[in-house]
Amino acid sequence: MKKITHIALASLALAAAVDAAAAPAVQSYTVTSNVIANAAVANGGLTFAQFDGSLGTLQSVTVEYFTDLGSTLKVENLSKKSGSSIVANTSGVVTFTIGSLSQGVNYSGTYSRLLPVYDLGNDYAGTSGFVDTITASPFSQSQSYTGASTLAAFTGTATSTMSAGVSGTATSLVTGTSGNTRSLVLPKLDAYAKVTYNYVSAVPEPETYAMLLAGLGLVGVVARRRKSA
Repeated sequence: MKKITHIALASLALAAAVDAAAAPAVQSYTVTSNVIANAAVANGGLTFAQFDGSLGTLQSVTVEYFTDLGSTLKVENLSKKSGSSIVANTSGVVTFTIGSLSQGVNYSGTYSRLLPVYDLGNDYAGTSGFVDTITASPFSQSQSYTGASTLAAFTGTATSTMSAGVSGTATSLVTGTSGNTRSLVLPKLDAYAKVTYNYVSAVPEPETYAMLLAGLGLVGVVARRRKSA
C-alpha cells in the first residue's frame, strides 16, 4: 500500500511538472512612443519599438493613446456698459492610425471667468482682457488586438520600430454675457502612446525546468526503492 502511495505521489508530481512545461505563463512588457506637441494642428507620427520576436510568441497587443489638452485662450470684453461672464469650451478628437487600425481619443475642456467693462485697450490684456490656458486631465483610449495579421505587423526585432500616424481636429466656442466679446482660441494637444506586448516565452522559465527535474527525481527515487525492495 505504501509503495502504491509513493508511486501515485510521484506520478502527480511529474504530471504537474509536465503541465507547467506545456502551459508557459504569459509575460508582458510596455514601450512608450515619442511625444508629438500640438497634434491638433501639427499632424505627425509616433514611433515605438516593435515586439522582439526572439523573446517568444506574441499573444496580444494593447495600445493606449494619450492626449493632453492645453489650449491658449485670449479674450477681451469690448462692452463699455457692462462686465461679461466668459465661458469658453473647446473639444475635438485626436486620431491615431497604424496601417488599417484606427483609434480616436476625444477631448474637451471648459474655462470660465468674469471680466469688467472695456478698458479701451483691445489687446487681450488690462482689466477687460486676458490670456490664459484651458487645461484638463490627460485623455486616453485603449484597445487590445489579437488577430494574427495584426500581431505579425507588431512583431520585429530587438531594434526595429513602427509608426502610428496622428491627426487632430479642434472646435471652440467662447461666449460672453455682455454680447460684445472678442476671442481667440489656439488649441494645443500633446499626443503619445504606450504599447503593451503580451507573449509566451520561446524558452521555458527556469522554474519550469526545476519543477520538471524535481518530478523526474521523485519518480527516480520511487523506482530505486521498488528495485531494492
